[in-house]
Amino acid sequence: MTLKGIESFTIKTYHTDRFGKACPATFAAFFEEAAANNARLHGFPSEFLLEHGIAWVLSRLTMTVDRYPDAGETISIHTWPSAHTPNLALRCFEVFDEQHHLIAEGTTAWLVIDIKKRKLVPVPDAITENYPVDNPPCKEFPTRVVPCLRAAEHESPLISRKADIDINGHVNNVRYLGWIQESVPEDFMLEYEPALIDVSYRAECTALEKLISKSGKTADGDYLHSIVQEQTGKELCRARTEWRKRQHKNVPYLQHHI
Repeated sequence: MTLKGIESFTIKTYHTDRFGKACPATFAAFFEEAAANNARLHGFPSEFLLEHGIAWVLSRLTMTVDRYPDAGETISIHTWPSAHTPNLALRCFEVFDEQHHLIAEGTTAWLVIDIKKRKLVPVPDAITENYPVDNPPCKEFPTRVVPCLRAAEHESPLISRKADIDINGHVNNVRYLGWIQESVPEDFMLEYEPALIDVSYRAECTALEKLISKSGKTADGDYLHSIVQEQTGKELCRARTEWRKRQHKNVPYLQHHI
């Protein structure tokens, strides 16, 4: 039997962007909550790992979005653990609207770290021994690896905040979904919305770090992104996004803001 977790979320106004719609970071936050609750169902919650001085960390997140729901809509997120290796575990997500239409899908890859040493460790036997073996596979990642941004066309300075830090002592993965878009040109984002977001997390970030969000277009019209430390140039994450024309271009905030 597939032990899927099903969580319902109502889109609040504080979940939405300037267009009144949920944004990629909203989905990522809901994914995280649904995953945590489903892990408890399977008997390997984050609390269990913390008691043993280890924690799940996200290595890669991919989502494809057919439609971003409006404020007031209720969506349901289905999630389940899929394949795993001694060092990596995959988790799958499907997002349905109130009419039971599939509006988004996601795949995540998770690693385990020693919290004190800040080093990767194998997935504990207590988890692998109880890991489901018959669950459906996740939607495949769009590429084997996320491509590297070679030459940035746009840059935007950032600084990580104390409020960005999560229980694992580093910036939460959800924050990067907003950061990678900071350097995308404003006029482009008014006309287009992300249809695919593929993020590779490469290093931890702590509070009050000066960062740079970089981006550049590919020959196919996609965007490549990179978040780096300003002083060292160390890359914290890289991403690739695909975009489509927005269906509704009304921007009340820009037109009527006082």
